[in-house]
Amino acid sequence: MECLLLDIGIPGFVHRKALTGSLIFGAIEVRPGVAGRGGMEMESVYLRSALMLPIVVGAMMAPDVEATEAECTAMLRIKLPSSDLDITSAEYVSEAKPYCLAKGSFEHRTGADGKSYAIGFAIALPDAWTGQFLVQGGGGLNGVVLPPTGNAAAGAENALSRGFAVISHDSGHKGEAWDASFKADQIAALNFAGWSVEKVAAAGKALVAQYYGKGAHHSYFAGCSTGGREAMASAQRFPLVFDGVIAGAPAMRTSRSNMSLAAKNVAMNQISPVGQDGSRDRSQAFSDSDRSLVLNGLLKTCDGLDGMEDGLIGNPAACKFDPSMLVCKGEKVESCLSEDQVRVVTETFSPTLDASGRPAYPAFAYDTGIMSQTDAIPGLMRFDDKRNRQFKNNATAFDVDDAVQKADVEDPQQRLINVDQWADLSSFASEGRKILFFHGMSDPWFSANDTIDFFERMKKSTKAKIEPDDWSKLYLVPGMSHCRGGPAGLDQFDLLTKLVEWVEGGKSPQSVIATGSAFPGRTRPLCPFPSHAHYKGTGSSEDSASFECRQ
Repeated sequence: MECLLLDIGIPGFVHRKALTGSLIFGAIEVRPGVAGRGGMEMESVYLRSALMLPIVVGAMMAPDVEATEAECTAMLRIKLPSSDLDITSAEYVSEAKPYCLAKGSFEHRTGADGKSYAIGFAIALPDAWTGQFLVQGGGGLNGVVLPPTGNAAAGAENALSRGFAVISHDSGHKGEAWDASFKADQIAALNFAGWSVEKVAAAGKALVAQYYGKGAHHSYFAGCSTGGREAMASAQRFPLVFDGVIAGAPAMRTSRSNMSLAAKNVAMNQISPVGQDGSRDRSQAFSDSDRSLVLNGLLKTCDGLDGMEDGLIGNPAACKFDPSMLVCKGEKVESCLSEDQVRVVTETFSPTLDASGRPAYPAFAYDTGIMSQTDAIPGLMRFDDKRNRQFKNNATAFDVDDAVQKADVEDPQQRLINVDQWADLSSFASEGRKILFFHGMSDPWFSANDTIDFFERMKKSTKAKIEPDDWSKLYLVPGMSHCRGGPAGLDQFDLLTKLVEWVEGGKSPQSVIATGSAFPGRTRPLCPFPSHAHYKGTGSSEDSASFECRQ
């Protein structure tokens, strides 16, 4: 006889197991080797408090909606040992791929600033669980709990819809995207720096084990921007928490990247006329035709370096665009740029140097998104766009050394938050963990060259008996803006599948197929750095099969 056992494993919490056996007055005699709902193999289970529902012998067990909803609701009463974790809501989401969505918080306390703090989270527990667990990275300065879907670098199907249990969190404080007031509290600042990820991972794994009756067989982390920084922090500071990590466009040292953007904005201010409100009118620094000149000159120089002129700069490493080619020979006309304009373009895409001439932040790449206003984050040369965080900066002078002093030396919290220095991942690598980086070449906030620099330093600094290529890869995405978008970006690609295949199957990732709304119908391979996608010379330019990875 085959039965469905609802077994109360902890007070008030119900989880299901499919058992095959015979009813013996208050106990179930289970045949050895039969897996439960979570894949557990049991030899005997004693019926303490259970409801047994007979079903047809030999039939596959179909999900019982009422029972599943009951399990989900029971999450409200779950208590983890030695934890103040509190589940505040539990909702059964009945979709094509149903799941239980539970929300709650833990580590409740009053901070040094007198405010109430806790680590808020949301966890999605799918009915068709694969046994995999994923922590979802945050964004900005966090402060909000985003829907736990696991969509970073997951292509067309997010982690939740694949059957992953996914948890998201606010890193331990409440606030708007750029509200930094939480830094007044030491623990809140430490949690934002990365410690919350380890805590949330531990809580999430415990909830998964309670809900399914067994723990996840593999755990992952995936995020972009702040989530990319959290991914790096996890691999650096907590190398044994995750089996695989995806770090996208990491905000690895915002003190330096913001400093560099401020310096570039000031350079544009210097050639911008004063507007009617008394501030610098950066929209007058470059006309639309001037911006087109820069973009067209860039494409003319670099578009064909991958063997195909198609509006996409596929070989960014070979791109040596020189803005001086656009300077007017005489008076300024529409077909050329003034010397001041050329100077600003050059400075905008050059390293930001300190007084000694050393780079305080690396160069930004010349790429197709430099003038974009179609993305949520405007292109690097659109300081006139009100969405640009430098928009209200009307300064006409900038001291790089002073800015570095204030950002790096006088702000010890930021030095801990930054993740650009610790490049030794020897324990992470030696334990068989894997990490995939990705970065859009048109990212106007964080230079892809900074991620390249860290990647190269990481490979040199990590002293492990395993080759760097056997545990780490970097994918540069031509045309993509910050984490997504870009007027010429193919921003849809599935690194999550590649990571899982690598971690669980030992299959090292090579090229990854990318698509995007910028070029409907086009497919292109993303190649592991330092290779790039190059046209073979035959076949459709819209088909990834016509390209190969070359160095």
